[in-house]
Amino acid sequence: MDIGTTLPTGCTEDYQVAPDALRDWATAADDAGFAGLWTLDHLVTPEPYVTSVLNPLVALSHAAAVTDDIPLGTSILLLPLRGATNTADAALSLQYLAERQVTLGLGAGYVPDEFEVTGVPRNERGPRLSEGIDVLQELFSGNGSYDGRFHQFEDIAMDPVLDDPPRVLAGGSSLYTGGEMPKPMLDRIVRSDGWIAPPLAPERAEKDWAAITAHAEERGVDPDGLDRVTLNYCYVVDTEDSEAAYERQREAFAEFFSPERGFDHARENCLTGSLSDIHEQLTAYEEFGFDQVIAGTPAHAPDDLAAQMELLTAELL
Repeated sequence: MDIGTTLPTGCTEDYQVAPDALRDWATAADDAGFAGLWTLDHLVTPEPYVTSVLNPLVALSHAAAVTDDIPLGTSILLLPLRGATNTADAALSLQYLAERQVTLGLGAGYVPDEFEVTGVPRNERGPRLSEGIDVLQELFSGNGSYDGRFHQFEDIAMDPVLDDPPRVLAGGSSLYTGGEMPKPMLDRIVRSDGWIAPPLAPERAEKDWAAITAHAEERGVDPDGLDRVTLNYCYVVDTEDSEAAYERQREAFAEFFSPERGFDHARENCLTGSLSDIHEQLTAYEEFGFDQVIAGTPAHAPDDLAAQMELLTAELL
């Protein structure tokens, strides 16, 4: 199992990550050998967090300019809000110019203000995501045609045409959908290159994967051919004392998650606790079959970011 990390792109008031600190994180991750550099996507500050984030593909392009070959990805990009055609154009350009693999982890979005400001009806987010994934794959083919609800085009070639175009992962989990994964969510995952999960306890991930596997087999898709990637958050405390680690992590996550989400959510679903606790959680993800865990950080101050990069490198890689 590989370990990736998120680019720290927080940009809201007191939580702004300085541009040089962002570049330092990117180059350190590349030098250390992390398997991917990933970005989040929100246009405004979402309720579960205290910070909005920079544009994901712009931030990745900036990081690509200061790194050598670390793969790039979104974890996730809100396709209904960004638009499939513009996303395809930007992703192709990014992969071509960066000369490395780009992976688009995609989601539907949920923040009402983001739909209002983009003029996209919130009740269309699911259908727009499903259709958008198909449109991306058509445009990545080199000569695509599509006749759908939101997109109609014929014999469109979008440059640059790449032999190995960006990969597409569909997001989703039963954690936020009443305990079951809806059929459209399952359809998106098995029609793409795989699944990108939100922060989940390993037991929940295993339950969700069982549903994905059953749906894939019904559709004649080999589930072993689907990528399995999960975004998670990790604040490493150099101790074997779990309670001491939780106290320091509670402080760190309080500056990242809003009070409505709180530390209980982080403790249940994120990489928390002592060094041994985190290693056990990673082992569970690996035994379950994840290809990559993306270790995001709630840190944002330059000194804290530098310290967390050292600990993530030493303890996770």
